[in-house]
Amino acid sequence: MLSFEEIKEASTSILELHPEAPLMYTGAPGLGKTACALAVAKALGIPADRTSVIHLNDHDVIDFTGVPSIVDGMTIFNPSEMFYPFREGTGPGFVLFEELAQTPVPIQTWTGGFVEERMFGKYKLDPEVRIICTGNRAQDRSGAKPLLAHLNDRMIHFDMVTSLDDWCAHAMSIGVNPWLIAFLRLRPDLLNNFEPSQRSNGTQRSWVKVDKLIPMTLPTNQYLAACSGKVGEANAAEWVAAKDMMHKMPSIDAIRLHPDTMEIPTEPAVKFAVSTSMSMTATAECFGRDMVYIDRMPKEFQMVYVTDVLRLNPALQATPDFIAWAIANKDIFLGSN
Repeated sequence: MLSFEEIKEASTSILELHPEAPLMYTGAPGLGKTACALAVAKALGIPADRTSVIHLNDHDVIDFTGVPSIVDGMTIFNPSEMFYPFREGTGPGFVLFEELAQTPVPIQTWTGGFVEERMFGKYKLDPEVRIICTGNRAQDRSGAKPLLAHLNDRMIHFDMVTSLDDWCAHAMSIGVNPWLIAFLRLRPDLLNNFEPSQRSNGTQRSWVKVDKLIPMTLPTNQYLAACSGKVGEANAAEWVAAKDMMHKMPSIDAIRLHPDTMEIPTEPAVKFAVSTSMSMTATAECFGRDMVYIDRMPKEFQMVYVTDVLRLNPALQATPDFIAWAIANKDIFLGSN
């Protein structure tokens, strides 16, 4: 089983060489299967207006086989708007079939033919259009069931697992609050503790929605209730307690003004918050001062800062400040790669 980033890299390599290869991503709800597929499309250089996300379970099979009409005494099946833009001769595109494992047998049967033949009736898919399918696991109680054997045989399957590093990278790229990223670094077991019997669960997707949808400015009791409704009571309680502690975090601007004397926090949650906040706001101009402060922190938090800042600003690897740190810490830095 592979992580988000590993699946993205493998899929991109396969689809660059073989656009006709259909892929299938399977995993627990909220792992980022859809986001991974769309990241592959972006990595392949396919623009948004040539990308289509189709929720198979929202349709009847006739929506895919096409509506019939009579032409010269013959029945002709006309492709729907979902597929017409990707017909032969239109060039590169990307089709994402969502919820494949939740679909009834007729749609699975149609999908099996389409991903193999890349055509139905007289309609042909352009050879440069890629296809990825996604689905949950049967044990997740989300309506998923085993796929038909011939459909399974026609796809390359990837099983996705939770990856804290991948989620943190994604969260930073979309501007998730560094306090929440820091909290989940402190409690990685809460990132994806999905339990089908619970109404609300901690998943990679639901934690992002906590940040994007629930204002931190709410009164504590309201904020806790809203977070509980998204990630579950126990997860929410731990997050709110950690968030309240992170208010003790020193000002990042103050740290950069006095990196050699500014106090180092004692609580691990606050240390994670500081190192993550600094990495997400680092620039070439302040990197040297950041390294003065970070070098005073325990090695674990130095690695958090360095890993994140290089992910966001790869060019900083060439700076004298980073080179000096890497040489002094080659035991932990090289061991992390």
